[in-house]
Amino acid sequence: MKRILTTVGGFQTGDDIADAVIVYALALARAHQTDTVDIPYRTERGAVERLELRIGWLVDIGVVQDRATREDIDGTETFEPETVQQLREDALAVGGHGYVPQDGARSWPKWEYEL
Repeated sequence: MKRILTTVGGFQTGDDIADAVIVYALALARAHQTDTVDIPYRTERGAVERLELRIGWLVDIGVVQDRATREDIDGTETFEPETVQQLREDALAVGGHGYVPQDGARSWPKWEYEL
C-alpha cells in the first residue's frame, strides 16, 4: 500500500491508485491545470472511505510506500480498477492535448491565467 501525502494529511490507498493519481497530477502540472479526483482510501481503523482530492498545477502532493504498522489495520490492498483506468486515461488526454478535455459528464475545475 502507498500513502498520498498532502498539506492536509496523508491518505493510505492501493499502489495502483496512488501511482495513477501521481501520474495524472504530473500531467496536469505540466499543462498548468488542476482537477479534482475521487479516490478510495483506508482510515486508521481500516474502513474504506472516499476522498475528493485536488491535484495538478501548484498543488503539493507526494506518494510514499506505506507499511501498515498499526494493529487495527489489516494491510489489505485497496483496489478500484475503474478509477485507475479513468485516471490513466485522463493523464494521457492531458499529456496529448496539453489541457484538460471538456466532457459533458464531468466538470473540470480550471484556473484562468494570462502570460
